[in-house]
Amino acid sequence: MEIIPDKRKLVGLVEQAFDGKICLPDFQRDFVWPPDQIADLLRSILRGYFVGSLLLLRSDRDKPPFSPTLLRGAKSIYTEVKPELLLLDGQQRLTSLIYAFTAPDLPLRGTKLRRWFFIDLDLLTRDPDNDDIVIERSKRDIGDLHTPAAQFQHHLIPCTVLLRPADFYKWRDAFEDWIRANQPDKEAIFRSEWRQSWQKIVDRVQNFEVPLVELPRVAEDDPDAMGRVCAIFEKLNSTGVDLSVYDLLTARLYRSKIALHQLWEEACENNPLLAEWSGGKADTNKFGVLVLRTLALLRDLDPKPKMLIALNPVGFEADWRRAARAMNRALEIVTALHDDGMGVFHRDWLPNYGLLPVLAALRAEIETKSLGEAERRQVRQWYWCSVFLERFSSAVESKSRKDYSDFQRHWFSGGPIPSIFDEARRIASAEFSVRSATTNASGIYCAIFCLLAKQGARDFQRGEHIELQALEDHHIFPKDYLKRHGIPTGDRTNTVVNRTLIADQTNNKIRAKAPSDYLQSADIFSSDPAALLEKHFISGHALSAMRRGVEDRSDEGQVAVQSAYDQFLAAREAALISAIREVCGVSIAPGGVS
Repeated sequence: MEIIPDKRKLVGLVEQAFDGKICLPDFQRDFVWPPDQIADLLRSILRGYFVGSLLLLRSDRDKPPFSPTLLRGAKSIYTEVKPELLLLDGQQRLTSLIYAFTAPDLPLRGTKLRRWFFIDLDLLTRDPDNDDIVIERSKRDIGDLHTPAAQFQHHLIPCTVLLRPADFYKWRDAFEDWIRANQPDKEAIFRSEWRQSWQKIVDRVQNFEVPLVELPRVAEDDPDAMGRVCAIFEKLNSTGVDLSVYDLLTARLYRSKIALHQLWEEACENNPLLAEWSGGKADTNKFGVLVLRTLALLRDLDPKPKMLIALNPVGFEADWRRAARAMNRALEIVTALHDDGMGVFHRDWLPNYGLLPVLAALRAEIETKSLGEAERRQVRQWYWCSVFLERFSSAVESKSRKDYSDFQRHWFSGGPIPSIFDEARRIASAEFSVRSATTNASGIYCAIFCLLAKQGARDFQRGEHIELQALEDHHIFPKDYLKRHGIPTGDRTNTVVNRTLIADQTNNKIRAKAPSDYLQSADIFSSDPAALLEKHFISGHALSAMRRGVEDRSDEGQVAVQSAYDQFLAAREAALISAIREVCGVSIAPGGVS
């Protein structure tokens, strides 16, 4: 399928959509933009800014590849919906423009009121870059502004006259007559400044071009049509592939009388953690696709987008429910603090969402086929190895299928141990380090904090479990303290090796204090610091280095502090790596990894 970029006049696209020549596939979500977003879009157009591109699919009017529906506010020129084009991406923008330029007698979502959009002619002349140049009004506060006389009086150009030049010139001529009769002192301004200002606006709207890609027509009965459309999505918008896959499959299953959106709602009702983590929405963290990937793995299929949209509808509902339960179970496991859990105390600290389908499918197999602790331990080790090897940072679908298949062969066919355990030799090597992880955008960074939760790390002051607190990501050697002693803020100070979790009020008390000072503060440590810090992977040489972290800005003191900090980093990293090797099931032995 050839992809040919193009540009079309904005006004032509709006007219096509209003006439029902451009429609939506019925799997698309509702129009949700509020008035201020519509106004922002209009401002961008008036200033000639880029407003994004559209993705369209050429359609057979009588046999569209998806069930079509009109964009909100459109009035089809046909007796029934027969689109020439289907809008795959750009619904919110194109619907906003229909609303702004045609003013349909419809309220916006979440309101009971119709809205109108205007351009302030006085402000346009004085300050064309002012955001208030575009205003919106509801029926409640518009008064009679929808009448020409009121628009003339307030010097407001309705956006409804900008779509067609004839409509604008008719409005302009009537405005000129009104000015001559009612505000003759403004006639000179009308002829000089106003005409010039609004002509620029009209020209900009009439000549504004929108980049788009139009995909060629696909036959309704082409079994590979949706796969090819999905491949286009993948090439054009890698960040939105998953959502597109979910929508495309929704459309395909609809033809088999399977309502995927209803199945999703049911899954959230029956699986509380799935509902909590997704916020009840399939596109939040792309949980809808994560469940689909789980389903594909349980069917022993490749979870790539092309395979997901081709999922066989036979038995789909039962398989979906099983996959949703498995995903909920996976979330139970990752959030647990016991030995079988992964210590993820908040969803923002999950190291990688791509791990979830494999974990869900593997644990479903274990529980369905009554496997034992040995298999559960292997899955835990796979999880931690995957995180610390950053295995799922790319090619997620391929690696998901491989890992799942490796375990299947190992458990049920006498195959070798999964290959990831050979890769784990890197974790056992002397070169393995975690110092480069500096923010929770890193899976390694998140995983170390999850290990802290599993270790039983408690707040310094209260001695309470950290997962029960308002949390702060705390610098153990405060960065301002390090800066005062010659170590500038950067990767060396922000490394995860120098971080832990404590309550926010405790962090506020520590602030930039020298480690030796806050270790001795009864206001910070309500019990023995050594016992508490051991749960934070701080003991022995690391604790000794903290006690050497004094406030001393002399040249000798600076050197001593820097030396103490280096000693701390070395000792704590060693403790962290030891814990990492333990959960990964690897260790350094005479022959290598054991």
